Amino acid sequence: MKILFLIDNLSSGGAQRQMVTLTKLFKNRQMEVSFLLYAEKTGDFFKNELLKENIPVYNINSSSILSRILKIRNFIRKNNFDAVISFMDTPNLLNCLAAIGGKKWKVITSERSSMEWFFQSAKGKIYAHFYKYADALVCNSYNGESLWKKYFPKYSDKLKVIYNPVIQTEINSTYQPLKDGKLKIIVAASHQYLKNALGLAKAVALLETADKNKLKIEWYGKKKVSLGKTKAYEEVLDYIQTNNLSGIITFEEPVTKIAEKMKQADIVALFSKLEGLPNVICEAMMIEKPIIMTRVSDYSKLIDESNGFLCDWDQPESIKQAIVSALNLNENQLIGMGKNSKQKAIELFDAKRIADQWISCIEN
Repeated sequence: MKILFLIDNLSSGGAQRQMVTLTKLFKNRQMEVSFLLYAEKTGDFFKNELLKENIPVYNINSSSILSRILKIRNFIRKNNFDAVISFMDTPNLLNCLAAIGGKKWKVITSERSSMEWFFQSAKGKIYAHFYKYADALVCNSYNGESLWKKYFPKYSDKLKVIYNPVIQTEINSTYQPLKDGKLKIIVAASHQYLKNALGLAKAVALLETADKNKLKIEWYGKKKVSLGKTKAYEEVLDYIQTNNLSGIITFEEPVTKIAEKMKQADIVALFSKLEGLPNVICEAMMIEKPIIMTRVSDYSKLIDESNGFLCDWDQPESIKQAIVSALNLNENQLIGMGKNSKQKAIELFDAKRIADQWISCIEN
């Protein structure tokens, strides 16, 4: 089976991470897989990882939107793929446009973000019109599926929910609970406003001094987002400096082996306003980490009192209370909650089972 993955670039985003993981699973099933990018210069974070696996990566270069559409369409139509799989809104649109005029391959689009405002927007409605050319619309959360059914019920028979696969890999890092007497929390997210770093900083500012002294937070993610803008990062950095939180919250560049960093943490957290299925949370659960998470995506399936704490993204007091609850855990409780996370992850994100679901989607 010959499969093409279509996406804008290979930056350090969650969608890219999910697609790369899926590509490796397909390759292990003796499938012929390749990537097509059309904005490589904006990010190639995962490119070397694919090349090491001998997975071809092609790039369409064009500053003209029309030329880009035609080049992508021509590439797809002349290469005899069995299926083209795209992630995110614009790649999904390009995937569908390539099918106009008839096709012999499967067009599979994948919903990743689940932003309700996009479904309501004029742009979202225009994009959705072209999904009539898709054979399947894969959502990585039931929350995403529900939005499609709400706004575009005519596509209900094309919808399928497939969770993100998580491959269990060897991790060299060792874990020591509450090292140096501090609770270590790791966040892996870019500095977009919706990822809510400022909300986290405001919550930490509300903590008692004794609790602040027991806390260490490391945030890994791109500082430049949306055409190179750093406004969200600059705002939270200014707040942290103004409120003397620099010794508690630190910001690091993204790393390819984020699991190595998460393994050393006591808690992995997510404070977003919106998410599809958060890949970093899925991975953290698989490596036995308790979770702090806002009520986004399929949170009710991921987190309960056995393996973490929930909070509201727009209420710093709520985030603060979740952190305080985590600060009150002892070493055995942290380890026990981590084991509960692992059990949930095996049931939800087993890579073999997820790969089977994708292949069934392609074949059927």
